[in-house]
Amino acid sequence: MKEEKLRKSVTVVSACIMRPGGHEILLSMRRAPGVPGLHEKWELPGGKIEFGETPEQAIVREIREELGITVTPTRLLPYLHTNLWEYEHVSQHVVLSCYECDLQEDLLFGPPQDAKWFRIADIDFDLTLPGTREFVSLAARHEEFDEVCIQFESTATEGNSARQFTIATQPTLYSQFGLVKYWGKTGEWSRMRIEDYASPKDLDERIVETAKQRLARGYHIKALQGPRHYKVLMRIMDMAKQKHDYCPDPTYS
Repeated sequence: MKEEKLRKSVTVVSACIMRPGGHEILLSMRRAPGVPGLHEKWELPGGKIEFGETPEQAIVREIREELGITVTPTRLLPYLHTNLWEYEHVSQHVVLSCYECDLQEDLLFGPPQDAKWFRIADIDFDLTLPGTREFVSLAARHEEFDEVCIQFESTATEGNSARQFTIATQPTLYSQFGLVKYWGKTGEWSRMRIEDYASPKDLDERIVETAKQRLARGYHIKALQGPRHYKVLMRIMDMAKQKHDYCPDPTYS
């Protein structure tokens, strides 16, 4: 009879450490051989909260132990992420939170081994651990979540004028992950809708679904704009090419 794995739940806290200006963030490389999806992925540095510690005490201790630097937590980001990791003898359920943190000393000789400064606009989040994108987007308050814009247009048919439809990402009053839609006859906007989403994944799925609906209704893509590593743009371009529609090259922000 196969022995059932031990189940364990842990609470982890991580740190968003950015350089002045807010365009670069410190990520560390995770080493966990034998754990699919975890080994050699980039993550926000941090670790488990030990018995009796506050989250703030834990992040200061973990960053000092992991990277040899001192930070001061300044703001708890309004998001919690959960992961389930399968180790050889244990299933580990992780609840992850994140603090914005200030560095207390300059890294004169660069970050420690297995850590690296990344330009936020250049991060390939497919190479990071789950939850990284959500925390970085909340800390950065810019980049891809207000830089994506896709314009669709339908050609005029007998009795109907040409029409246009545009979607653009834009933080809203209620969510960092907002989507604004404009549509109407070409040359005039007659309607607009603002939608809020709980996470980047939800926003991505809605953008793809909207593009799929527009293409199915006879629209073609007129223009695309977004960050170079934003995979959703590539997916939408592939959908258009599968329909043998013309699709312009994206403008990278």
